[in-house]
Amino acid sequence: MPRCGAKTRSGGVCGHFSMPNGRCRYHGGKSTGAKNPRVKHGNYTKETIAFRRLVAQIVGDSAELLVDIDGLS
Repeated sequence: MPRCGAKTRSGGVCGHFSMPNGRCRYHGGKSTGAKNPRVKHGNYTKETIAFRRLVAQIVGDSAELLVDIDGLS
């Protein structure tokens, strides 16, 4: 099995097994994807955060309204 052969910081060569592209998974393997969590699943985008705040505000207002209605009866 061929070895990676990438130059290390110590000046030697990497001895990991290489993939078809000639490098190991540390020195040129497949992409691990986006590093930004906002991009991965969208839970922390500006739009999603604003939507969650709006929903929380509506729920809070509804709870206050129900308390007011219950107090009138």
